[in-house]
Amino acid sequence: MKAITAVGATPHRMTILFDILAEAGEPGEEREKLAALVGPPSLARGDEPGEDNALGDCLGLGVDLGVFEAQEDRVRLAEAVRQPGLTFLDVAASRMVDQVDSAGPSSGWMAGAIAWFLCQDPLEALPWGGSGATTRIFRQLGQSDTYGMSNDSRFQQAVYWARTLGFVTRFNLKDEIVVPDPTAALLARLDRVLAPGAEATLGKFMSDLAKVCPVFDGGAVRREVADRIGLESADRAASPALALALQRAKQRGVLTFDMLNDAEVVFVPGLLDAGRVSHVARPGLAA
Repeated sequence: MKAITAVGATPHRMTILFDILAEAGEPGEEREKLAALVGPPSLARGDEPGEDNALGDCLGLGVDLGVFEAQEDRVRLAEAVRQPGLTFLDVAASRMVDQVDSAGPSSGWMAGAIAWFLCQDPLEALPWGGSGATTRIFRQLGQSDTYGMSNDSRFQQAVYWARTLGFVTRFNLKDEIVVPDPTAALLARLDRVLAPGAEATLGKFMSDLAKVCPVFDGGAVRREVADRIGLESADRAASPALALALQRAKQRGVLTFDMLNDAEVVFVPGLLDAGRVSHVARPGLAA
């Protein structure tokens, strides 16, 4: 996966390209025209006129994802993603995260980076600038196979993607920080986990969420990254990052939680008294 090694392939540029090509339809668009739209001349590879790094990085990622088909002088959307209403972020969330079963470098770097973010405690926010974040990455993962986050700029590239896909947030307090907060990602997948008007045990809810999106607690990518870090996972407890997302979903009235006697208990700090939760429900009318 080239998402965090191709620094010019930002979510914003990829979305622009996707929208232009979606409007162009099956014939696609001229590569030269796309180059002029996606990146300024200051990003060109050399002094000679020609294609810039931004377009090359975007096309590389798009082809890698199976989204773009690049010919010698034209580019078009792959037929599978030429669907009304489908957005680039829909495709990116699916192919960069949800459909990934391993954080291996060939296809899972972005999912691995996101899983690493979600293994961090929101109370120990990552610094946006300086070497603090990469120091922590190297301490936990070693110097190799850092899911593409091998220096500060690549760490920030991973943050851009993780934030756009709904897994982290950035705050500008005294200093700018990055907080693992998958609330948006959780809510985006809620229809596939718990229908409006439905109720489930929290254990089942978390298990189903991990099947839909493997970077969440219990998911294949999350387990792989946590094992590398040496982070122990508790079957009956939510991680701090997931606990934060559940708390925010409760605050927004999207989910409600209960503790029923003689039911399976999951520990979620701060969610209910003593953090003991057995059931989750989603308000609303069943379809």
